Amino acid sequence: MPLSMLDRQINKLEMEKTILEESKGLSVSALREILDFVRFIKSKRMNEGRMEPIDNVKRELSELDKASLTHLEAEFKDYKELYPYE
Repeated sequence: MPLSMLDRQINKLEMEKTILEESKGLSVSALREILDFVRFIKSKRMNEGRMEPIDNVKRELSELDKASLTHLEAEFKDYKELYPYE
């Protein structure tokens, strides 16, 4: 039996609430990863169907590289000050 629009909306609201609850208490670094992932998913959904499949792969890899770089920069922030080379 297909879900009604109201059922889907309630389910969506419950998922959003659960995501918020589960993210409480996470480090700033972990929250950045989640934000990067959410932005990646939104970008992917907005651009689906507009490009050829190979372009989608290239774009997704580019977005993944950006997310990885952002994560690494956050992980190693102030690294030289915290762990000076002697």
